[in-house]
Amino acid sequence: MELSYLLMEQIVSMALMVIMGFTLVKVKALRSEQSNVLSAVTIYLICPCMIVSAFQIEYSEDKLRGLVIALVAATIGQLAIILLGHLLRRPLKLSAVECGSIIYSNGGNLIIPLVSSLLGKEFVFYTCAFIASQNVLIWTHGMWLMGGKDSRGWKKIVKNPNIIAICIGVILFLARIPLPTVLASTVDRVGASLGPICMFLIGMLTAGTDLKEVFHRGKNYLICALRLLICPLIFILGVRISGITAGDETIKSVLLVTNLAISAPVAVAVTQVANLYGSFSDAKIASSINVMSVVFCIITMPAMTALFQLIC
Repeated sequence: MELSYLLMEQIVSMALMVIMGFTLVKVKALRSEQSNVLSAVTIYLICPCMIVSAFQIEYSEDKLRGLVIALVAATIGQLAIILLGHLLRRPLKLSAVECGSIIYSNGGNLIIPLVSSLLGKEFVFYTCAFIASQNVLIWTHGMWLMGGKDSRGWKKIVKNPNIIAICIGVILFLARIPLPTVLASTVDRVGASLGPICMFLIGMLTAGTDLKEVFHRGKNYLICALRLLICPLIFILGVRISGITAGDETIKSVLLVTNLAISAPVAVAVTQVANLYGSFSDAKIASSINVMSVVFCIITMPAMTALFQLIC
């Protein structure tokens, strides 16, 4: 239970960083559109550095086993949530963007700094399994769901900076090749800035959103409840029923990382895919759901973490 309190503290700290980014836009020190620069720096530089840094740990069979378990758990968990989304789509009259918002979480940029702060840098290693699994699914299934018919999804996967960083990290890890001291230090320092930069970015984007419209759209509450409560509950019950964590604290910690990723707010990539294959109104809806889910996760993520620790 102590971890859930620490998580709440970390999320509140990040929320304050979001407010800082929000304030900078509101006092007109920056414009919301300038968040594109921070977004590019995060995607192409900071996050890949954090991932490569996470793989710079001593090789062991236990770590490799944990990574495989994390990958299997992430894939099975996301496939189960995809099935849930499609089963609910017709009865709840969900649009493609609403369905995608339920299915895909921000298990990368938000979770990496949280895991690093709560569990230590060595556990960021296991978040890479979720990132790899989700990137493949969102640029294949997610693209198909929101109307994409061409082959650009596979190109997005191959060219995705996170996937490239994971491949580099895995090669270095398996080959047991440490980065040179100066390069390792540089990569560590750049990666360490991920948390604050991402929070400033969210704040700047939120400042450019009509918050009244976000919180007046009734269906947003339903989507957020499914994304932030029901999806992690499905994963927690699956872990409990499987009994995989019984007597194994290491595996429990590995799956706690996956649980954090599944409990996260809506993935920013949903808005990106909606922009590519949907319409302006689709992207606007996706953005409004994203903002609401970021606000509510301050309460729901610690609650889901406490539940995982209690019953798994």
